[in-house]
Amino acid sequence: MDYFRRNRRYVSRRDDDDECVDLPVAGAYASPGYAPPYPSGANNVSCEGYGTGGRTLPPQPTVRIFCRADNSYSLAVRDGNHWIKDMRFSTKVKDEEGYPAFALVNKATGEAIKHSFGQSHPVRLVPYDPEYLDESVLWTESRDVGRGFRCIRMVNNIYLNFDAFHGDKDHGGVHDGTTVVLWKWCKGDNQSWKIVPYYCM
Repeated sequence: MDYFRRNRRYVSRRDDDDECVDLPVAGAYASPGYAPPYPSGANNVSCEGYGTGGRTLPPQPTVRIFCRADNSYSLAVRDGNHWIKDMRFSTKVKDEEGYPAFALVNKATGEAIKHSFGQSHPVRLVPYDPEYLDESVLWTESRDVGRGFRCIRMVNNIYLNFDAFHGDKDHGGVHDGTTVVLWKWCKGDNQSWKIVPYYCM
């Protein structure tokens, strides 16, 4: 995934054609498992036409995802930096520290962020089926790692975290097109994330 400024994007790999797509980043909020309240007047999010078999996700507000390295950039796919933090499996699936699992689904495409092939590899996007429990699209948030930021890591391997690749100060920081990979925890600002309600921006 690539990182981009509020209306720019991060890039992620698609499973089906290895095409790169843009993705923006946003930050974590409150405690792990946080799901923002459903604001009155919000509409259902339909993933129809995006590989979910026409299933509609339950009404959920969208979130923004960004890292501490530069909160003016958001995780995005193309022009879509609105994400749904789908917690439907949170009571059944937890990581080894007991934090609840969630999927991150792009509102515009209906695609979920999928685990990469391992450390240093970019995360990918796949069609999301909300009725099928697929561990490869489930993530958890760590404890607070400072100022409300958390690690976003694989549910089945908490040692691999979202990393805005070369988004640290030593490598020039986050910019349009910064790729999101998985990396071991190095205490970097480019590895500390927030997921916040989009309407709070």
